[in-house]
Formats: sequence, C-alpha cells, structure tokens
Amino acid sequence: MPVRFNAWTMVFAVAAALLVGFAASTLAYRYRILRVPGEPVVARMDRELHLTPAQRSQIRDIMKDARLRIMQYEQDFRRQRRETFLQAMHQIRATLTPEQQQKFDRDFLPYQARGEWQPEKREGQPPAPPGAGS
Repeated sequence: MPVRFNAWTMVFAVAAALLVGFAASTLAYRYRILRVPGEPVVARMDRELHLTPAQRSQIRDIMKDARLRIMQYEQDFRRQRRETFLQAMHQIRATLTPEQQQKFDRDFLPYQARGEWQPEKREGQPPAPPGAGS
C-alpha cells in the first residue's frame, strides 16, 4: 500500500525547511561566515578593527576622495571612448563613395551621434583628432 502525503505533511515539511534555513542564516551572519549585504566598508572596518573616531574620519575622507577620482576616470574614459568611436566612423566614411556615404549615414551611424556628425561640413576635411573641440 503506497504512502500518501496529505496537506498537513506538506505544510509541516515547508515550515521545517523555512525554520532550518532561518536558523542556518542567522548563525552564518552571527559568526561572520556571511557578511551583511550592502554594508558600507567603513562600518565593517569600524566593527571588525575597532577604529578610533580619528581613524574613522580619515578613512571616510580617503574613501570619498577615491570615489571622486574614480568617477572622474569613468567620465574621461567614456569621453575618450566616444571620441575614438566617432573618429573611426569618420575614417570609415572617408573610404566610401558618395552613394555609400549616404547609406552609411542613414543605416550605420548611431542615432545618438547624428547630431554631432555634420557630414556636409567634414567631406573636404580630415577627421578631427580625439580631444579636438572639447
């Protein structure tokens, strides 16, 4: 005779699994096997290294300065990447016939760059070097 599971057995199994998972995760966080997601690094350093108020302040200032430099590097990189891409587009376009250039302008030029493109001004000119006009 096969053993049948009823609804109460299923409810009990789900509840037991949830309780075991809750207990395991609580212990993992308590004994620092898992870290709190999204916890700021300075707070974690403070908790684990027992920082003085002066150390905490210095570390915050260092982190703030580093974050600002990183943001500037990202901006510079995006600008240089865009300039390099547009320069490549100008070079590619210069190798094409006038008919191909029209199709290129229509089908291959990224929509975001069309406002900056101005092919009629560039037809007789070599492409601008990166950084020109910035």
